[in-house]
Amino acid sequence: MVAPPGVPAERVKILREAYAKALKDPDLIAEVDRLRLDMEPSTGEEIQALVKELMEQKGEVIERVKKLLEN
Repeated sequence: MVAPPGVPAERVKILREAYAKALKDPDLIAEVDRLRLDMEPSTGEEIQALVKELMEQKGEVIERVKKLLEN
């Protein structure tokens, strides 16, 4: 789940709590098992930290990744 910049902190908190609750839902877990999928959920905080790290890469790293993705 992704939200645009500027979403009020209280709303982010509500969304993260709902997402965490949904991932513990027995019906969802049963469906994931039935489909033989892997489910390794991350918290909103973990995903936010990862995105921040990715967005703060040096220019040369970004250019190198662009070249790698072209092939």
